[in-house]
Amino acid sequence: MRIWRGVLAHPFSLATILIFTGLLAFALWRLTDTEATLRNRAGDNMLWAISQAQIAAQRLDVTLSRAQVAAEEADDLRLRYDVLLSRLALLEAGPQRRYLSDLGHSERISALAEEVYAEEEKFLSAADEGLHDLLEQLAHELGVAANRAMVAQWDETGAQLERQHEAILQVIAAVVVILALGALISWRMLLALHAEQQAQMSLLREQETREAYRNFVALVSHQFRTPLSVIDSSMQRILRSGSAMSHEDIAERAQRVRDRVKNLTDLMQATLDSMKLEVGQVETEQVECSIAAELEVARQQQLEARPERTIRIEIGDEVPARIRTDPLLLQQIIGNLLANALTYSPRSEPVTIRASARSNHLRLDIEDRGTGIPEKEQQLLFQPFFRASSAAGVQGVGIGLHLSQRLAQVLGGELTFHSRQGFGSTFTLELPI
Repeated sequence: MRIWRGVLAHPFSLATILIFTGLLAFALWRLTDTEATLRNRAGDNMLWAISQAQIAAQRLDVTLSRAQVAAEEADDLRLRYDVLLSRLALLEAGPQRRYLSDLGHSERISALAEEVYAEEEKFLSAADEGLHDLLEQLAHELGVAANRAMVAQWDETGAQLERQHEAILQVIAAVVVILALGALISWRMLLALHAEQQAQMSLLREQETREAYRNFVALVSHQFRTPLSVIDSSMQRILRSGSAMSHEDIAERAQRVRDRVKNLTDLMQATLDSMKLEVGQVETEQVECSIAAELEVARQQQLEARPERTIRIEIGDEVPARIRTDPLLLQQIIGNLLANALTYSPRSEPVTIRASARSNHLRLDIEDRGTGIPEKEQQLLFQPFFRASSAAGVQGVGIGLHLSQRLAQVLGGELTFHSRQGFGSTFTLELPI
């Protein structure tokens, strides 16, 4: 019942299906009618039956002439007479009699046949010369009927060929229309399936986004709570102490407040960047830039915040001097990857940026010797707001890697990684040169 309601709700689909069914029924009817016409061809047998009767009459006439001369032809005479009777009896049967009637010879041939039946004794005794005239009349009448049957058969064959040709053209036209309607129905079905798939993907994306932002709100509320608590406690201490607090103590607490404010600012900026990516509002400006210079800028920016760390840069001989890309987005990706590598690796271990080139693509490997990522969690690493269990106790909301992957796609590249828990991670950025 629900299927019929769905069909009736789409008049175009219903009309197409009805036309489709009607054309199939029409094509089947025309094929069946053509097959019946080919099977029902009485004229093909009638010409043979009339000709055989004519030949039997002529042979009886010849045998009769011989019997009148030599008595030993009596047995052959009986055979020829019986053959003629069987041929005439065949012509007197229902379909053959109607066919002769249509040709206009039924009455004349029937009358002559009756005379042949009546003169059986004379035929068998070969005693009457007038039998030759009767047989000649019968043979002549049968010959004329055979000629007319042949002409009628030709006419009927021509008409049948025309009807068959017309039927074949109609069937071909019906099949062409059926194929066109089938293609149209298939196209509409594909459009409907595509629309349904898009709707399902949109719904799934909306559900994932809703779940991600629910997690984000919970995570951000937690991340905000700690910096705000530090800021509030520092300000309360300064207010309570007043002039009794030393300048060094005030400077230390002010720096602590600034660090927490910076963390909040970075968090909000990463969130805004992620939202811009989701709605496609990130614009790129492709320019020629030096690969070595961009890597050095990213290195210095990270060392400013962590001067005690070591970041190595290794550039292969095959790497070209320049690349056409958006330097701001490139710096954001490399900065996120370097910050993660420095955060999740021991201070004594260096972080390496290794540049190579192949197949007209630049490859940047950011390698660390840190905690690594558990294998069962690796497939979730690029999801927004996901944080691996190995990141417990480290500040962050899990947006950096997701943002970096999306920015790599915006630049026409790809971001992948390889990691072993306890041995470190290598993130690989590939960009078209």
